[in-house]
Amino acid sequence: PHHLKNASNCSLSDFCEMIAKTADLMKGTSSLGIGSDLCQDHPDSIVEWMRNGRWTKTLDYGEGSSENAGFPKQPDWFINNSDFPNLEKGLLKTGFSQTEIDGILGNNWYEFFKTSFGR
Repeated sequence: PHHLKNASNCSLSDFCEMIAKTADLMKGTSSLGIGSDLCQDHPDSIVEWMRNGRWTKTLDYGEGSSENAGFPKQPDWFINNSDFPNLEKGLLKTGFSQTEIDGILGNNWYEFFKTSFGR
């Protein structure tokens, strides 16, 4: 959440507004999708590995610091993957149609994979 407006304190409405602004820039929602890199229930050693890999001897704290090297706190409206319904509700309030929301929350990824790797 470091990259979100107000980091871990990002509101659902601010997050959904970010998606709306991105949709405006992209001229629609067909190329938008929620990333699937939620690092739920992993120890801090996983974030260290993700930031540093195995080819470096220098610690990279990413958006954190040596005092705060672990995973940042998730926003309270998206603690884990069971909170996807919160995104759906927020996107509806922001003005997206159900078809657009279904695309953003997964169908656009499905179409991308089908088009790119399907037969």
